[in-house]
Amino acid sequence: MFALKLKFLVLIGFGIGFLPKAFGEELLTLDQAVQEALQENPALKAEEASVNAARANIGVAKSLDNPMAGVEFYQVPISTYAPDQAMDINYSLIQKFPFPGKLKSKKRAAESEFKSELAGYDTKRLVTQVETEHAFHELYFSEKSLAITHQLKNLFAKLAASEGARYATANKTSQDYLKSKAEMETLESEEALLEAEKIGAQAMLNILRHKNPSEAIRIADLPRHDHVFPDYQEFEEIVLKKHPELKLAENQLSAQRSNVSFARKEASLPDIQIRGTFAQRKDTQNAWTAEAMINIPFLWEKNRKALQEAKARELQAKHQLVSQTDQRLASLKEAYARFENSKKSYGIYRTKILPNLSVAMKSAQTAYEAGRTDFINFIDTAREYKKAELAALKALVDYHSAISDLKYAVGEDFMSSIMDHGQGTEDQGPGRKK
Repeated sequence: MFALKLKFLVLIGFGIGFLPKAFGEELLTLDQAVQEALQENPALKAEEASVNAARANIGVAKSLDNPMAGVEFYQVPISTYAPDQAMDINYSLIQKFPFPGKLKSKKRAAESEFKSELAGYDTKRLVTQVETEHAFHELYFSEKSLAITHQLKNLFAKLAASEGARYATANKTSQDYLKSKAEMETLESEEALLEAEKIGAQAMLNILRHKNPSEAIRIADLPRHDHVFPDYQEFEEIVLKKHPELKLAENQLSAQRSNVSFARKEASLPDIQIRGTFAQRKDTQNAWTAEAMINIPFLWEKNRKALQEAKARELQAKHQLVSQTDQRLASLKEAYARFENSKKSYGIYRTKILPNLSVAMKSAQTAYEAGRTDFINFIDTAREYKKAELAALKALVDYHSAISDLKYAVGEDFMSSIMDHGQGTEDQGPGRKK
């Protein structure tokens, strides 16, 4: 009879799959979380506004300065304040015209700045996606760790109750009972820590989606990633051609080159100011006046220093592009190595370690039922199996997190194209198949 009870307890405590979610309950998938973050994240909206501002600035850069209009009351008698007693009333209109080519250089610089802002937005969008995926992974790990720990705690509690009842009838203290009770209390402490981690991960995921930090979330399983990934060389080509941070650096260099062109023209080519005046005279014929003036850009050193500054900024942008390229390639190397190692680790847990420990667990169960091993050994085996499940869960989450980091290192979400030709939908954890 006791052996049948034990089998029932083991089935409850060591079922490989987690209990299914309630029918009809809405779950938050990883893709949904990312889409919500990309649509609602305030920091990303701020970047979008900055892009719109840079786009509008193109029109500002290519435009002439505002004209000036004025009226002059010439020689009003000192005995009166009436302006219509003036000898002349002069109406003037003044417009400044930059030397041909200057506005074109300013426009090119503004267009490059706009492209830089656009690349910055693409970078922030990718960062927001990766941060959301990491928050989802952390919440997933916390929830599944809690479930595993709770299963083991419940098993120890039920076994402790059974052992306590058996030994109580014999009127003696049960070492097995005390051992299982101590293990159960240890797991209660671990549950409290995991619950705190879950609350933190949930708050972060909510904040990224612009939700109330304390809003409850029920997340779905992670998507399956049993796909064929591009090799390192393919990823490197994508980085050099498309990475938004490299695009940002390239456009900043282009903007500085346009600034140098503008500064060179400012230092040598004059601007023209045109003034037209209509003179309304009191006692004689009305008249008009036209005036043209140019500035002298090379007289003082202001424009020469501005040109020196622009050239220095251009050189700075060149070095920053080289530095950014080196950093992106180094980041890709690191992210790809972590991806490969985490994939291998996850595969080992999924195909070797957990299946072997599952056999050991069943063997320990059979031996305990037959009386060939004691209760303590059975508890130790159960605890080791659950530790392996937690380690396998960590390997699974690390694998998914490594893919997220690889997305940022590559500079785009390459998974969308891979999954179009992939297989499977959800990954329920190490050793768990949909």
